Amino acid sequence: MNRVFLLAVVAIVVAALRRDARACDPVTPWSHMVDATMQATDHTAPTLPAIPAPQIHFEEDSATDGCSGKCGDGNWVGIPAVATDDQTEAGRIGYRLSLASGTIPQDMSLPVTDIEPLFGLVRVYFNRDTVTSWDFTVQVIAIDLAGNESAPQMVRLQHSDSGCAVTGARRVRFGLGWLAFLALIVTAYRRRRP
Repeated sequence: MNRVFLLAVVAIVVAALRRDARACDPVTPWSHMVDATMQATDHTAPTLPAIPAPQIHFEEDSATDGCSGKCGDGNWVGIPAVATDDQTEAGRIGYRLSLASGTIPQDMSLPVTDIEPLFGLVRVYFNRDTVTSWDFTVQVIAIDLAGNESAPQMVRLQHSDSGCAVTGARRVRFGLGWLAFLALIVTAYRRRRP
């Protein structure tokens, strides 16, 4: 009976210690597609005002590179999607990003096609393990569904990681497996004591 119990506990510990092996669902913003039926009637370009400061999002305790769904939201810089148009709703206005000045870090890249925003932001994804600092300027052009393009606006993407942990060290998370293993050791120790 003791062997069966011990094997069951070991199986539970091994199963609980295993890391989640599910693959991430890649976050891929929708490509912006021009609607040919609107080209004949819409000749007004979208308006792109000055762009507010970008937002930086770090996935908690993660090094995901543009993954979401099962794996979180990823690490990204969000450029506010502030363009307006007379016929295209704000969430359907596309954005074209191109490097205006500076250097983009190796594990950070601009979208290669015109994209639509996600939740009001045009996202530039990066790998948190390898990209800690950046400073470059992006040219942003808004594109409506008819293909009309706004005047370009510039936005500076800048972040410097000094290595200081403002929020403190990463939390150590004891999983169910470790707790079961610790309980097994305590139980074994108590049985052997006279």
